[in-house]
Amino acid sequence: MRPLWLCRRCGHPWPCGAAKVVLMAEYRDSPVSLFLYLASCLHDAIDDLHQLHPHNTGNTADVFDRFLGWPTQHRRRRPPTTEPQAPQET
Repeated sequence: MRPLWLCRRCGHPWPCGAAKVVLMAEYRDSPVSLFLYLASCLHDAIDDLHQLHPHNTGNTADVFDRFLGWPTQHRRRRPPTTEPQAPQET
């Protein structure tokens, strides 16, 4: 829900847990596109939230982590999808 940047389903700050799962699945094969999309959302959210509360927009690091910090944390925790291959003999 813009301009508040809350999830329409659960009312938590977007991207909420469910939105993150959907985004990771949707952009599974294109993590750079996910970051570009989220960076665009971050930019819009900063503008929207600043217009709503010009004197209190929140902590910049928190807003950054909300939009762009979680994909890298999620990718680090995810187990490898393929088994490591043994070195080939030459």
